[in-house]
Amino acid sequence: MNINIKNSELKKGEEKWFKLEFNNLHNELTARIVYLYKTINLAIIIWVVFILAFFAMVILDTDKKIIYSFLLVVPIVIDLVAFVYQTNQNSLESIPRYFHLIIKPRLDKKYSRDMLQWERFFAKEKWPFRLESITKVLPFILPSIIPIYLLVEKYPLENYQTIIAWVDILLLVVVLENFRYKLRRVK
Repeated sequence: MNINIKNSELKKGEEKWFKLEFNNLHNELTARIVYLYKTINLAIIIWVVFILAFFAMVILDTDKKIIYSFLLVVPIVIDLVAFVYQTNQNSLESIPRYFHLIIKPRLDKKYSRDMLQWERFFAKEKWPFRLESITKVLPFILPSIIPIYLLVEKYPLENYQTIIAWVDILLLVVVLENFRYKLRRVK
């Protein structure tokens, strides 16, 4: 086994590692972004199905207790989809954090200059669209208005429905807490 590796061989190996690492992370980012938007689309489709089902129940003069139960299940289903979205988003955001904390310092040291300046450029370009970023999460949060509304307006809920409403609100708190990752991410 030859331990004496030439400096040029080491540089070639390091460059090969950087390229492989970049390509792997790029592929991971691409796959996660596709999955992220599929999750958002799923939440919107679920919304549409629930709205259509609600109006069908009203038109068919379904018992109000069944309608209330149905309306209280909607936020739970959407919250479960939100947890999938949040898990994927956290993983997605860890890739740029890895670039920033691991890859970038090595590149800066290797090339003696600030590398990956695209981070600042992208942050500057993204700033005007920050409202759009917030609206991505609305399909996950809006259904939680339903149990709050039913409780505040004192709709005649059965005991089990009141419990479901409070579970909905608890899940909303968890979803909101999980969305705080946007405050912790690398800019």
